[in-house]
Amino acid sequence: MDTLFGAVLTQLPDLEKNLITSWLQVQGLVIKECTQKNWKEYPDFIPLFTKPTQDLAKELLDWSIEPILCGSFTNEEKQNYKNAGVSLLWEKPYTEIHTLPYKTLTLSKLTWVIYTKDPIFDKHLSVFLKSMGQTVFAEGSLEFLTKRIQTGPCHFLILDWDVMNDPRNLVAELSKLKKLKQFLSIGIKDFMKENLYRDLKTGIGTISEVLVSKLDFWNVFIHSFPLKEEGGNSNDWKETSHSISKLSFTFQEKQIPISMQLTETTMIMKKPNHPQTENLLGLFSWFL
Repeated sequence: MDTLFGAVLTQLPDLEKNLITSWLQVQGLVIKECTQKNWKEYPDFIPLFTKPTQDLAKELLDWSIEPILCGSFTNEEKQNYKNAGVSLLWEKPYTEIHTLPYKTLTLSKLTWVIYTKDPIFDKHLSVFLKSMGQTVFAEGSLEFLTKRIQTGPCHFLILDWDVMNDPRNLVAELSKLKKLKQFLSIGIKDFMKENLYRDLKTGIGTISEVLVSKLDFWNVFIHSFPLKEEGGNSNDWKETSHSISKLSFTFQEKQIPISMQLTETTMIMKKPNHPQTENLLGLFSWFL
């Protein structure tokens, strides 16, 4: 289980900023408020910046440091940060500080392989899957893609068919691999794009069990986690109930109490089965 982020970018007032700092310190993280000029002087700390910029975010990412945005940012700012490669955003009220996650889920045995030729999209997707405890490899060429599937584990393949001029060769190659190795594929396909019928005839639908447009991808993908078999016993909510004794009152004109009695009733409580997963998924809701 890894730390989810390596830097905090916030524009919150001091009181709320201090609350975030204290919360993360209680969780065992070592936080240091820094500026863009001096943060490299504190390699053993997670830097917290109160005057963030897109250039700072890019610099952190160039150093393989994953930043998280905390607090209120305008829609334009959020889009600029997203385009710069920032994947994590926590913008809940400070009263819900306990929902700010700081670790990824426990590593599962599932491996994802990605080929989209879109570095920013690959980066966002890799961060999302790693936060969900998945192993992920993003490949930049078809040669490395097929070698990755041949030589390593691959349970899921995410493939953007629209970046290929002629998918026939890849369809043939992956058809052979599917006979040797068992993996499922999510294909990205623009259904409004020219030559749709021609591309479907090549067999991309036999390789990718699911085809979804890039515009709808995040909405479908995020709502698919946590991964579970449909119809199983894993519900999203756990319900508990217990009997309690309580005082019941009667009021005259809704203000003056005129009687009371002891009653027995049942209290029902519902809690999410996967609160950590829900908190992590919330960091990616700005992709929807």
